[in-house]
Amino acid sequence: MSNLSFRPNVVAVIVAGLAGFAFSLIWYSPLLFGDIWAAASGEAAASMPIWKLFVAPLREIISAWVLAVLIASCGITGSKGAVVLGLFLWFGFYVVQLAGAVIWDGMSSVLGVVHAGDWLIKMLLMAVIVAAWPKRSGRMHERSA
Repeated sequence: MSNLSFRPNVVAVIVAGLAGFAFSLIWYSPLLFGDIWAAASGEAAASMPIWKLFVAPLREIISAWVLAVLIASCGITGSKGAVVLGLFLWFGFYVVQLAGAVIWDGMSSVLGVVHAGDWLIKMLLMAVIVAAWPKRSGRMHERSA
């Protein structure tokens, strides 16, 4: 029996995660959906605790790391495959989770759609960055158990 051991390219993961976070800053700004988000959530960006801006990028970095592992495990080498994987993960996890929040937790459907759109673009962006990043030799290898 063998298992896969993978060390993701840390630079690619961090760049992809920070790119996803930067995208979200624009998505939730008044330039795009910030006003809709504020009205639907009842929160104002100005009243947001500063610590959230330091903790929030960790979500994207963790998601980018998972994407890197899956992209390598699936043997994806191009943007097309990365986009397909990003779509599957977005729909299978984020959309399903947000639908549950709308159905069971009282989240408005407007807020759910705003969040779903954010994560759709973020997942595609991060997947393409990770897949397009120059590969190191020996990034993934098989070990015998």
